[in-house]
Amino acid sequence: MKTEDEKEKLGLLVVYWIEHNKEHGKDFKRWAEKAKGFDEIGTEVYEAIREAVEHMEEVNEYFFKAFELINNTDKKDRK
Repeated sequence: MKTEDEKEKLGLLVVYWIEHNKEHGKDFKRWAEKAKGFDEIGTEVYEAIREAVEHMEEVNEYFFKAFELINNTDKKDRK
């Protein structure tokens, strides 16, 4: 069934998106640390990037919730 294939694909995509965001988050944190040395704007740049990372982590929580919902639906469908 096409819907089941799409559901499985979406589950895999969500996992990929979570991991992808985590990798980017590591890079962002590293660059945020470097930004501290940017004269008078360093602290503000650091804080802005760190805030973006926090929001990305929040996005990952929503992606994980979506992943759980997809998997729970699969279990219900198999009963």
